[in-house]
Amino acid sequence: MFNADFRHPSTRILGSNCSRLKGKRIVLGVTGSVASFLSPMIARELIRLGATVIPVMSKEATRFIGKDLMWWATGIEPIMQVTGKLEHISLAGVMNDPVDLMLITPTTTNTVAKLAAGIADTPVTLIASSLNGKGIPIMILCVAHEDLINSPAIKAGLNTLRGWGIHIIEPQMSEGKAKAPEISDIIFEAVDVLTEKNLVGSHVIVTGGPTREYLDQVRFISNASSGLTGIELAKEAQLQGAEVKLVMGPSSLHIPRGLDKIDVQSTQEMTDEVLRILMKHPDSIVILSAAMADFKAKQISKGKIKSGSERSFELVPTIKLSDQIKKNFPNSKLVVFKAEWNITKTELTKRAKAKLVKTKADLVIANDLSNPEGGFESDKNSIIVINEDGVVAGYRDFKANLVMKIISHTKDLI
Repeated sequence: MFNADFRHPSTRILGSNCSRLKGKRIVLGVTGSVASFLSPMIARELIRLGATVIPVMSKEATRFIGKDLMWWATGIEPIMQVTGKLEHISLAGVMNDPVDLMLITPTTTNTVAKLAAGIADTPVTLIASSLNGKGIPIMILCVAHEDLINSPAIKAGLNTLRGWGIHIIEPQMSEGKAKAPEISDIIFEAVDVLTEKNLVGSHVIVTGGPTREYLDQVRFISNASSGLTGIELAKEAQLQGAEVKLVMGPSSLHIPRGLDKIDVQSTQEMTDEVLRILMKHPDSIVILSAAMADFKAKQISKGKIKSGSERSFELVPTIKLSDQIKKNFPNSKLVVFKAEWNITKTELTKRAKAKLVKTKADLVIANDLSNPEGGFESDKNSIIVINEDGVVAGYRDFKANLVMKIISHTKDLI
């Protein structure tokens, strides 16, 4: 028998990625679909963002995954039936605090039809009806064969739910089926619903990843930037309501399908795209987080240079995009990054301030790439944030948490 101090092992991952959903309680509904195998993974990702996840399962869901699997994933025994505890009333906030969101994934077409008709004969549909009546956000992802999704009754049901304010996560159509999108895309939409919109009306341009400067048609100069910081900055700005353009160098990382991404290769291409966007929106917030190449070949060799012998290349400096922004678009807000290697914090701060003055930036983010808890491919980083008044703030955290702090400082520029 467990003692009173027992903590479920799932608490070890609570907030392990970032704390953006700290204090949030999310009901995760699971219905009878083969896609229910995704539900434990969705639950774990929400927990890693700091949320408490309360699982609710229909009887049909247990044909595909067991109750104990969701219990393991969340640390909370799944609600399988509504009892004298009045779970549907309690979660809606009668006599206590309401939950923040209900996410039903997967949702079957049968569940869609029931919700649209007001039928509440499973714990999932009953709790959803109760929460919807209380005005608590509900999101559903309906997965099924394409012919079922396209049936008039289900189309009408989904439209009815939209009209009631229920958020429909669009499935990914493939092989004649409406399939679940990437889990990260589901999480991104859920987080969007729960995020305060502080940047509505703002245009934000974010650069991310490395750039490539070719020596011939095969080889190029680049760096180890993964692009993670740029992606997270773009996500955070969009979550807070901004209209975002992500100008992205080559990266293997997944980009949420809701982000407007522009792919580029070279430093010149990245520069051209940013300046082109600024022509349309000259008062944009520009966040230059990309690790753009500082040098390029004076002349690119045709074809592929043969191997086996020494080669010398003449390199010339690339254009400095950071120097172009305020010069051409003085009404923009500029955030630049200053990366150095193995220097003291005092020297890093000094060089960052010099870059802020040189580029006329509004904010500079500085870091030391030699730091073992930082650098291009790490999930963590240690940064210094300096504004135009010379105020210095230092942070060490997961990149996802640091991004929220950077966007918070950026919001103060408006």
